[in-house]
Amino acid sequence: MELTGSTYLYALAAVAITFVGFSALLVIFRQARGDALTRYESYFVLSFIQPGLIVTGGALLPSVFALYGLPVAAVWRLSSIVVAVPIVVFVTTLPSRRRAATGRKAIPLYVGALGSLDLIIAVYLLVNAAGMAGSNGVGPYAASLTALLLTTVTAYVIALSVALGEAPGRTTD
Repeated sequence: MELTGSTYLYALAAVAITFVGFSALLVIFRQARGDALTRYESYFVLSFIQPGLIVTGGALLPSVFALYGLPVAAVWRLSSIVVAVPIVVFVTTLPSRRRAATGRKAIPLYVGALGSLDLIIAVYLLVNAAGMAGSNGVGPYAASLTALLLTTVTAYVIALSVALGEAPGRTTD
């Protein structure tokens, strides 16, 4: 039996993995300009690959749990917990990873705002895991993964415009 929402989640996984590949474009642009990859650019690329892979894995996870014969409610609750954990880890370690890459203590407003949204997404997933999201589980779960991808794409577009606007060999916010 196919889970309700699985077609949407498969499509989301395809979009997310495409984004993961697309997020490496900065490296290609830098190399085309003849610049070496900086610590910031390594941080930059990983900061978009990681949540993209969380979305990809999270979109595939419910089907794996369903293959084990778990009840539908348990599939969405367990999937929600499993996806919330790496989101929390990603967001809470973001400031220290960024500081290590840039040497700056303060993070730009957009990074903090989008990170806060990602934490809200993780909390919503935990609310879904507790069965308190007011839905059957699939809606809040799919909405959360979609929102995580959208916040990541938004951060990418902003960061890419900043990174491409800088002088070669320098890093910015």
